[in-house]
Amino acid sequence: MQNSQVLLRGRQAEVKLGPSKAGEGMAHANDLPAPNTLIEKVDGLCVFDTLSIQMQIHANDTLERKSLSQRFDIPAQLTVMLLLEGDIQVSINQTSCRMSAHDGPTGYLWLMTKPGALVRHIKAGQRVRKVNITVPMEGVESIQLPSELREHIGLDTPRPSVVSWSPSPQALRCAQDILTQRGRPGNSMHSLQSSIAGLSMLQQALRITHEETRPHLPAATLQVNDRDMVRASMIRDRILMSEAHQNATPQQLAQELGMSVSTLQRLFKAAYGMSVMAFQRTERLNAARALLREGRLTVGEAGYRAGYSTVSNFSSAFQRTFGYPPSACMRR
Repeated sequence: MQNSQVLLRGRQAEVKLGPSKAGEGMAHANDLPAPNTLIEKVDGLCVFDTLSIQMQIHANDTLERKSLSQRFDIPAQLTVMLLLEGDIQVSINQTSCRMSAHDGPTGYLWLMTKPGALVRHIKAGQRVRKVNITVPMEGVESIQLPSELREHIGLDTPRPSVVSWSPSPQALRCAQDILTQRGRPGNSMHSLQSSIAGLSMLQQALRITHEETRPHLPAATLQVNDRDMVRASMIRDRILMSEAHQNATPQQLAQELGMSVSTLQRLFKAAYGMSVMAFQRTERLNAARALLREGRLTVGEAGYRAGYSTVSNFSSAFQRTFGYPPSACMRR
């Protein structure tokens, strides 16, 4: 991200716009005067920025099919994540961390000044929606992070940690724009729009101060044996079987599956990190979102289908889960 800037100051404005006439050549970048040169034909300030952006965007809206662990070798880089949905367990340079959006979309931030490894622990049946913005170390150096923030988010310090931050409505919109653009066929304009949204998200994440970040301490991984995982998968499959099962009570599900309510709740929570009712609620909201995107229902009708008696309650739950209001689906 090496930027150069030329400032031109002048007075006696007389600027011609539009195509040049024969014999009147147009100015080119190579013809620009040196910085701080006084231009006789302009009055005011002209700024010419040359930007070289080194940034990668990784976005996904996925349903994880298998439970496994994957290792990735990653270069020295700054990472900004906005987790919109799901629960992620990772180890970054042997620092374990659980990242969650169960209480609403959450941002995460960390810096690796040396190459390292990331191990991602995947849970079958989990839906994950997130956007990662990464900047290589040479780009990080040009950003000139405040030393206090840099030390606070570093993973090679004596006390490494990943920090979390609260995304603004604008950051949430940027993340959703990236997910929307990435889901479309390849197009240079879509790529440009994703890059603009990514830069905006990066800028907002780096505006946070040391006091606004929250250390994200390592979290113990829940141990689920194979037998319990199979039984938990049975519960999940039963919920996904039909719309009626998405609205079934834990008592009804437990009776159908031949287990106690407490066992049903314990197994599901251990395997998927949420209660049965929370999972049912999320699935109903996912179904409502799909119908809204298809243009088949109004917001009120979708809310009623999802089990909400008022539009305001539905809108609040939708915004809390996905990071944008249901009306946004109808504008896509």
